[in-house]
Amino acid sequence: MEEPAYFRDLNLDRVETDVFGAGDEYDVVPHFRCPLDDQALIQLRQAVFADLDRADVRAAVDDFVRRMRVVRERLHTARRASEPYEGQRWHLEAAVQYCDAVLTLRTELSDAEPASSGLQGIVAHLDAYHDSAAFRTLRHDRSAAVGALASVHYGIWIDGARVTVGSYDDEPDYTEEVEQAFARFRAVDVDSTQLSVPRGSGPLDHVEASVLACTAKIFPAHFEVLDRFCRDHHTFLDPVTVLFDREIHFYLSYLDYLAPLGENGLHVTTPVLAEDAVSESLVDVYDLPLAVQCVAQDRQVVVNTVTLDAPERILVISGPNNGGKTTLARTIGQLHHLARIGCPVPGREVRILACDAMYTHFERQEDLTTLAGRLQSELIALHATVSTATSRSLIVMNEMFSSTTVTDAQYLSQKILERITALGAIGVCVTFLDELATMNQATVSMVSTVDPHDARRRTFQVLRKPADGHAYAHALAEKYGLTRDEIRVRMRA
Repeated sequence: MEEPAYFRDLNLDRVETDVFGAGDEYDVVPHFRCPLDDQALIQLRQAVFADLDRADVRAAVDDFVRRMRVVRERLHTARRASEPYEGQRWHLEAAVQYCDAVLTLRTELSDAEPASSGLQGIVAHLDAYHDSAAFRTLRHDRSAAVGALASVHYGIWIDGARVTVGSYDDEPDYTEEVEQAFARFRAVDVDSTQLSVPRGSGPLDHVEASVLACTAKIFPAHFEVLDRFCRDHHTFLDPVTVLFDREIHFYLSYLDYLAPLGENGLHVTTPVLAEDAVSESLVDVYDLPLAVQCVAQDRQVVVNTVTLDAPERILVISGPNNGGKTTLARTIGQLHHLARIGCPVPGREVRILACDAMYTHFERQEDLTTLAGRLQSELIALHATVSTATSRSLIVMNEMFSSTTVTDAQYLSQKILERITALGAIGVCVTFLDELATMNQATVSMVSTVDPHDARRRTFQVLRKPADGHAYAHALAEKYGLTRDEIRVRMRA
């Protein structure tokens, strides 16, 4: 699935990359990109996230995920093996790990008694799968093959370059004698259990392959059990269990991404979505990727509160440059998307509209491949938005019509906000045009603030209050080098 058009404007592409990585091993990015229109599905995901916040549920799922990763590694090694018996042994090992993963998850998840219908459904499926003929046969045949190979005992005699393989006839074991001979060379005492180094997953060399082939000739009945197991259970993975292993990473990866925020005292909450909201309440919310970056750099995260009560539908955010206006607009967009896919959201308390669509309009560089200028392109895009949006849509606009004159920008912006008002959609408008904040009853003014003792210092707090009328003039003065200090410097020169 292609990423939604609003993703990059809202920095959700950064969140996606940070959460799932560039490769997306488990192919769960579509879950992050695709908003849900079904409230029941949204609530199902929210309940699963809540379950996974419990230590016992999370431990059971983490253990299962770890075991299934081993299963996939073993199967991959089996497919790469050049020697038939080597591949069959890795295939059997994968089946051993798989059975253990299923049995352990069934027991631990059942004991945890998850509250979500999603995880309860998995427990019910595992119960039925555990009692199925297919799984019982797999476990029986697995044990038979493991037992057959465990009973194989052979000896190796090495005489120069000649290696001979034969049956083991109670020849003496020189392991203890060799260890005693070399014990005096040890720098420190080592636990004997640590001396066993597990074999890696690399292919057998030619000597090892030859020894294995000779051993199979000496014990044909034992290796026939292994061969029969691989024929009968060439594909032994349960599709539902495999699907669970894949999709649960959507939840685990996102929770891992949020974890540092909670550890640093930032609130994360389950949002309340309304099909036809007459009000929205976003308490102590913050920009998600920015907060993750700030926490990593040990910097403070600024939170803001936004409310809309009928007939209010449009936030007009003004104030000085670099004061947090665009960040708040992005935050509102992020919250609506994350809520629509059933994820916890950054904030203390969030009650928002369950949108049917989201639109963003951020300043773009002129596209030289078209004949349209920047203003024309912007008008075409905005016309398309207001023509398709509904009363349940969210429209986030950042610095509309900055390429034209102030008078024209004000006129065009008012026309756009009037259309949004008529639709009844929720709008967020970042602007220098203070007049837009008092256009009608649907508009609400929010202003990014500065330190009262030093106007050059931004607080990044955006408060609900009337526009002060100075934001645009000050921004223009900074843009063209006409601030008081800059003019005095020129006059002295």
